[in-house]
Amino acid sequence: MSLVACLLWTVFSGSLGGPVQVTNSPFYHLPMFLDAPEPVVAQELFLPVPHRRPVPAGITSLLLPVKRPQQSVQGTGPRAVEVFCGGDQIFVRVDRFQVRSWTNPYLFRLGTCRVSKVNPRFLYFHDRLTECGGESQIVGGQLVYSFTLSYTPPPPQGFAIRVIPLTLPIHCHYNRFHYSYKVGFRPQVQPKTFLKSTRSKLSFSLTVCNEHWEPVPEGQEFVLGELVYFIAQSGVLLAGESLYVDSCYATSTKDPDSQLRVDIITNYGCMTDSRREGSSSYFLSAGGAVLKFSVDALLFRAVSQVLYLHCSMSVSLTTSHVSKSCNYNTAAGRWEELEASPSVCSCCDSTCTDGQDGEFRTSNVEN
Repeated sequence: MSLVACLLWTVFSGSLGGPVQVTNSPFYHLPMFLDAPEPVVAQELFLPVPHRRPVPAGITSLLLPVKRPQQSVQGTGPRAVEVFCGGDQIFVRVDRFQVRSWTNPYLFRLGTCRVSKVNPRFLYFHDRLTECGGESQIVGGQLVYSFTLSYTPPPPQGFAIRVIPLTLPIHCHYNRFHYSYKVGFRPQVQPKTFLKSTRSKLSFSLTVCNEHWEPVPEGQEFVLGELVYFIAQSGVLLAGESLYVDSCYATSTKDPDSQLRVDIITNYGCMTDSRREGSSSYFLSAGGAVLKFSVDALLFRAVSQVLYLHCSMSVSLTTSHVSKSCNYNTAAGRWEELEASPSVCSCCDSTCTDGQDGEFRTSNVEN
């Protein structure tokens, strides 16, 4: 008994799919597409040119293809194995009535894939071309996917062999060049007006101040544990927008990537340093383009006494999990937002994410 794999996809490879011209009619009936194993015309002929020119002769055969006789498959009766190669999938159907020697459908394999469906008459494989361990290669200008349909019987018991192994090669052929037709297409342009507001990039600043919120001169020294005050400020904002400090950390060098660092503000506006026992680090006031906060002066052990504060700021229309100013209230044992509901601070002990829609812009500043 012979097994024949009917590759339906490739039988009509290169076929134009019907008549080209109708007799006594000025119109042409063109195919929906044309496949070819190699380029029909040079790719350069499709490039735009700045002036009119006659249609190159090479394109004529593509625009008005010559009529070819439609191919057909001679009937050979029911097939034991039928194959259909789709765009990115392969379908295999095995007639169980014609492969009676191989009785157990679950011992069939298409490459590494198991049977997808079984009924009393047929068993089916339905898988992607890139699955099942198939191989792909270029053969004669075509992309060919190769698989093996196999049946591995269990080891024989005693000296009698009841079933022999089955191995059947299966191939899917695809032309690499595809020309599609769109006849009578005329684009219709509907004019529309799109309005988009444009704004210059916002400027951000961070100023070191004394307890009277007066900028301190360069080289000002602070005593360990003394409060250092900061004013974060942005340029002019739109109505309803507010400035937020998303993060701040101190280092002993100007390098923001220094491994030696102390986090002050983290997690999109959580004053982490306020959880420290005896801390006086807090957000103090906020609103609009100005935000004020204080930090306890600190030193790094056995390094320079000069500290650098690196901060990331953002502007948002609404207070949210990623736009907030949260202090830790030790007496109440909870996080509290400076102006809004404490609920936006509920993520300060985990990871804050953007749970609300809103426009925001960010910038990094150092001091």
